[in-house]
Amino acid sequence: MQRRGGDEGPTPRTAPPVTVIDPTTGESMQMTKTAAKKLARRAMREAKKEARKPEFRARERQRRKERRILQREERSKDPDAQEFAQQPRPCVEPFHARVAVDLGFDDMMTQDETTSLASQLGYLYGVNRTSSHPFSQVLFVGAGRTSARSLGFAPPKSGMHVYPDPGTSETSLLHDRVGKHMEDKNRGVWHRWKRVNLLEYGGLEALWDESTTAVAPCAKSNVVYLTADTGNTIDALEEGKTYVIGGIVDRNRYKHLCAKKAEAMGITMARLPIDPSYLGGQHMGARRVLTVNQVFAILVGWTETRDWTAALQRGLPMRKFVAQEGTGEAQ
Repeated sequence: MQRRGGDEGPTPRTAPPVTVIDPTTGESMQMTKTAAKKLARRAMREAKKEARKPEFRARERQRRKERRILQREERSKDPDAQEFAQQPRPCVEPFHARVAVDLGFDDMMTQDETTSLASQLGYLYGVNRTSSHPFSQVLFVGAGRTSARSLGFAPPKSGMHVYPDPGTSETSLLHDRVGKHMEDKNRGVWHRWKRVNLLEYGGLEALWDESTTAVAPCAKSNVVYLTADTGNTIDALEEGKTYVIGGIVDRNRYKHLCAKKAEAMGITMARLPIDPSYLGGQHMGARRVLTVNQVFAILVGWTETRDWTAALQRGLPMRKFVAQEGTGEAQ
């Protein structure tokens, strides 16, 4: 039944927002009751997971112990395995360049995205640790004076938190959500990672600041920000350079963010040679944006092979390629 003209009926009532404490950051924030319930359920799941961790770790230690015993027994019965175990391990030859992961985008991500980024840092370390030609130093760099907000980008509603002004003494990599995840849930293991240094204060500017004591400063001209949004393509990696990877998981919300930051800071930009000529004629169907660990795997692949084709095949996932219609082949 239609309403008579001018009779619009009562206006639907909207429930007032409630104030809750974010269990991850400890900050007070307002949200709807539905969102507050979801946050409470997530906190309950995390608490249960934390309570089960000691039992899980004990089972894992016992499982690893039993596996080592079984492997020793198998090797003792195999002469070839004994001979292989006695051979000297191949010499590791570090590639004397640095990779810096720019973690100055914490306020541009949601909680789930910061958790994903923390996992990517672990994969990155694993690639460098097991490489025959690892980068001599990997830097995890916190927020600096040039922030995404200062460039006109707005944080997502579900990721907005109150942060100190970038570049101040209160800004610390360990106080961001990625840092808290690594410090709390991962028990600060990144402090013990080989060839990894944390640049807690100062941001990317600290890379060439001569007053920096955490790392050896370099010339600003030797810093290269890797981004897909530039026409300058890398032909070969150079020792003595510092290659910067944008540490952000944003589902492509912020177009050209890393390029605009590099431009504002006066840093040289370059992109990886993700080109059909290096991929056997294959084309990437998606936008050429990769995760932090995928970019790093490509860089390490090049240090080991000095061949971009082999490096790209190692680091690029097959889902990045589009299949031609009517065929099952990648385009």
